Amino acid sequence: MDGLLLERVPGLPERLRIDVGEQRAVVVPHAADRRRLADLLTGLDDPPPSAIVLAGGAVRLVPAEGGLLPHLTVLGNVVHGHLTTHSITKQAAREQSRVQAVGCGLEDVLDRYPHEITPGRRRLTGVARALGAYPRVIVLEDANGLPTWGSLLSIRPNPDLASVALLLITTSTTRTTGFDDAE
Repeated sequence: MDGLLLERVPGLPERLRIDVGEQRAVVVPHAADRRRLADLLTGLDDPPPSAIVLAGGAVRLVPAEGGLLPHLTVLGNVVHGHLTTHSITKQAAREQSRVQAVGCGLEDVLDRYPHEITPGRRRLTGVARALGAYPRVIVLEDANGLPTWGSLLSIRPNPDLASVALLLITTSTTRTTGFDDAE
């Protein structure tokens, strides 16, 4: 297993499988279901007794708003992601973070704070931060009123995303453009 497999989770398709390099979307009826599924996939919640949840490596969540620390710059947020998941020097973390941030199209906002950038850029900063953990799966939490993940990720394709499975969790089928439906 090189991605993620879910079986027999109430409220979801009978079987959900996503492999590295794929982008899939799961539509759930309510925001609370979206959050519960995200917690289940990232290990913050225990699955129901009959369910199967298997991941072929680290799973990282990007919350709908990006999940950034407001007192850190864009680059600082991405560096923080490296330093909390790897035993590397700050200099190495800064260098790797800069590459991932540039890959997400953030080169012109590296020194800005989250409140100084657009919601779309905050979301992309969350993706760059998640990539710093070298996960196998990135779970993208969605919310109405924000730019769609498909539009953000299609503006500037990032080759680093080919090495992960991207799973979008949303409450609306209209927000799944660019993602395949879950099996």
